[in-house]
Amino acid sequence: MPGPKEPKQAPPSPDYVPAPADSVVVAPTVADQAPSAEETEPFETDEFAATPPPHPAYRTTARISIPAPVPMPA
Repeated sequence: MPGPKEPKQAPPSPDYVPAPADSVVVAPTVADQAPSAEETEPFETDEFAATPPPHPAYRTTARISIPAPVPMPA
């Protein structure tokens, strides 16, 4: 039984340049992604932000309907 057919892919953009086969991808470290202490402002304890009320969809009440038992003939 043959598997699903491979979907056609869009052609690469004109400015696409493939990397050499032996190239190594270097991902940024966590230290590079996290802001440093100099980049962040200290949090003031007397500052606060108003929290908006939740969306009405979250205020629904769960309802469970239990059907009445069907009498069995004796």
